[in-house]
Amino acid sequence: MNDKRELSVSRIPATVFIIPHYQRGYRWTNKEVTALLDDFLAFAQNSTQEEPYCLQPLVLQKLDEGELNVVDGQQRLTTIAIILHELEIKHIWDIKYTAEGGMLLSQLLEAPGNSINDFFRNQARAAVQNWLRQDNSRKEALCELINGNGNKRVIFLLYEIEASEDGHAVFQRLNAGKTPLTSSELIRALYMEAGNGLSDSEKADIAKEWDLIEAEMGNDEFWAIWKKQDFRDVPTRMDFLFSIVTDVDSQKARQDGLLVYRKMETLAKEKELRAMWEMTLRCWWWMQSCFADDEAYHLLGWLVLFSERGTRGLWDIWQKKGCRMDAFKKELRQLVANGIVERDFDSFRYNLASTDDLRGFFVLLNALEAQRQHIRFRFDLYEQYRWDIEHIASQTDNPLTDKDEQEQWLALAQKEMTKSDLDLLNERKSFAEKWSFVFNLFEKKDDKDRIVDKDGIENLALLDAGTNRAYKNAIFPAKRRWILKESLNNGKYIPPLTEAVFAKLYSTSAAQMRYWGKDDAVNYRETMKQTFDQFMRGAK
Repeated sequence: MNDKRELSVSRIPATVFIIPHYQRGYRWTNKEVTALLDDFLAFAQNSTQEEPYCLQPLVLQKLDEGELNVVDGQQRLTTIAIILHELEIKHIWDIKYTAEGGMLLSQLLEAPGNSINDFFRNQARAAVQNWLRQDNSRKEALCELINGNGNKRVIFLLYEIEASEDGHAVFQRLNAGKTPLTSSELIRALYMEAGNGLSDSEKADIAKEWDLIEAEMGNDEFWAIWKKQDFRDVPTRMDFLFSIVTDVDSQKARQDGLLVYRKMETLAKEKELRAMWEMTLRCWWWMQSCFADDEAYHLLGWLVLFSERGTRGLWDIWQKKGCRMDAFKKELRQLVANGIVERDFDSFRYNLASTDDLRGFFVLLNALEAQRQHIRFRFDLYEQYRWDIEHIASQTDNPLTDKDEQEQWLALAQKEMTKSDLDLLNERKSFAEKWSFVFNLFEKKDDKDRIVDKDGIENLALLDAGTNRAYKNAIFPAKRRWILKESLNNGKYIPPLTEAVFAKLYSTSAAQMRYWGKDDAVNYRETMKQTFDQFMRGAK
């Protein structure tokens, strides 16, 4: 590089800065934007400061058309342009993004789209707006600094490279000591660099398709049915897609961050870049088709949680089945059925040693119930919580011993009692007497309607640990009220089967909502058995 000099932000001449294809998209977050604004403000308020505020280097390369290639520094340059836009400071320069169809930043800010780059740009704009709203004096101070009024100004350290130099090679060299590019970012550069055999129109199409894929990968509901534990912390979700296409083991990819890129580079030489991109699109189309199909969605979501089956193996199955959804789903049903430890419904019951197996069983039933209701089991929300196997009717008949727990239990119970019930309760002196009264009022009823086996499958449901343990050993109507509150008021995810149970949707008569009785349990068990047995038969 040569010709190092300063470039004042307030004196950038009329020009268009070109962001080449090989650069990663705009990725500054609220944290980086706010930190820069805070630095600007602190600098502006320091009356003794004489040196200009110096932004990190901007490396440019003059093009034949008189435009300037931004070899390095586009994140800072884009952020400065966004700040100017939000401050309503007019400027005579713009930024063109080659990978976004040659759109100008001024156009993208006026009519933002839905790409991943738009998402981060919108976040940056919101960060500037929020920062300015915190103090009315901030806008004036920032405008004065950026406009270069007084003895303070903001500058870029400017470097220029010769037009004959390889801008991509310079970019890689400059970024060698920074946060390394991910495999997917290097793969994108592979597709966008000059002389790779692709036409400009092909590159533009790939860039648009890439942005669409990346945006959908950001959908957590979509991501939840594909990711495995070892891909939880991948740098970008595009790396996951390319690991499938290139058949790279996910564990090895985590140990070697550029393994996927090297494999893609090798395959591209053998099969050509266009062919590899078409394979990537076919894989993506398959993933999208599975997400759009309710049954495939629920089967895949279950396999992600409770099996070791990797996405690459599923991709292979899809291709072996002739890329036919009906044949693929039949194979998925068999994989899920084989993953159920107990294939006989009557063998399921509560046991601390087998709660993991019960979770798999209940997630399957909830997924099937969601499918029956034409809704979706939210695997993305499921993974946000720890889950318990909840006893619908209290597991134990023994009173609580902790005083705080006793008071909480009684408070919940009293909300479900009539005035006459409360009067009778107050006649009891000890907690043990109160417990016995409430238990007989709500739980026991008479022997013919009492739950005999409280660890049986008919007295169990799936519930997040926070909700389950918050109400401790509460009576059935108190649990019901609590769950309804968590779902409606607090936005807590309640699995559809659990919600239906506490609403008594499977009971032949829901007139009695004060307790969970034998008839309720029998009907619930029969519903689950029919659902489970039907699925297992269909998986043969």
